[in-house]
Amino acid sequence: MRLVRMFIVLAIAMLVPAAVALAVAPTSVTQRGGLHFVGTPDVTATKTSTSAFLTATGEVAGAGTTATATLSANAEVTRGCINRGSKDQEPSGLQTTTTVTSGTQTFNTRAGRGTFNVSTQPITTAGFTCPDQMTPVLVSVTFTDVTLTITSGPKTLTATFPDIDP
Repeated sequence: MRLVRMFIVLAIAMLVPAAVALAVAPTSVTQRGGLHFVGTPDVTATKTSTSAFLTATGEVAGAGTTATATLSANAEVTRGCINRGSKDQEPSGLQTTTTVTSGTQTFNTRAGRGTFNVSTQPITTAGFTCPDQMTPVLVSVTFTDVTLTITSGPKTLTATFPDIDP
């Protein structure tokens, strides 16, 4: 019985891999109205076997009393199914789709300066079904057209980022 419990714990551990995160800097920045980044913002992609999302962090100056950060991207998503008895855990039944994901955060500033930490809605395996009690997994996600826009009144600051494939 103890051996069976150990096998079950090992099997579950194999299905819950650690999150993969990758941070990138912008490829271009455009500004209007004196709003600007303090340092360099970055976008981090986080992916597990069941979800993936982007997070942008940074600091701005030249804002009013509040500002809004919006992070958006296109995502090419490949989902598949893992057979419970599969020795090498190779996904089957692959399906690729494209979707748009975004997130928004309004943040307060002090003397025109403030920090943001905005994430997109996660891409998940929700709604993807597998036959025969197989487990749905995210095989890959590639984020393209990654754009961070900061607005404060009429002031706008936009950063674009390279494609991210966590």
